[in-house]
Amino acid sequence: MLSRSCYHLGFTLIELILVIVLLGIVSAVALPRFIGSSGFDERVLFDDTLNAVRYAQKVAVATGCNIRFSISANSYSVLRDNSCDSGNFSSGLTIRHPATGESNYTGKQANVSLTATQASTTFDALGRANTDNTISVGFRRISIVAATGFSYDSTP
Repeated sequence: MLSRSCYHLGFTLIELILVIVLLGIVSAVALPRFIGSSGFDERVLFDDTLNAVRYAQKVAVATGCNIRFSISANSYSVLRDNSCDSGNFSSGLTIRHPATGESNYTGKQANVSLTATQASTTFDALGRANTDNTISVGFRRISIVAATGFSYDSTP
């Protein structure tokens, strides 16, 4: 003879409702992060910009020439001094991107703003920056310390 508890193998209505409510909460919080790409675009542009600043400093140390990192119109470029010590930077002497070979490091993220307190930062042969600078990429910040040329994520 079968006992009565063998016939109760399903879920209760309360358990099903709780699972549906939990799935609704998770989808309301997590789904917009996967559908919208603005957070990803901001992070990509931030990482690219921080790496370009660090690359500019390293190229200045490696070549012994002044290297300028400059920002304009949601893009940035890395330029070499014409004669390594003249203070004259020409767009013809761009430092090419190490991975792509492109001369301009243009942000392809149209919805992310790229601004700085100083339009450009120049690194000398010792890797020092000419001035302290803060670069804003969306809501994130990059700080450059003049005395050492150190650049870091200073997002609060």
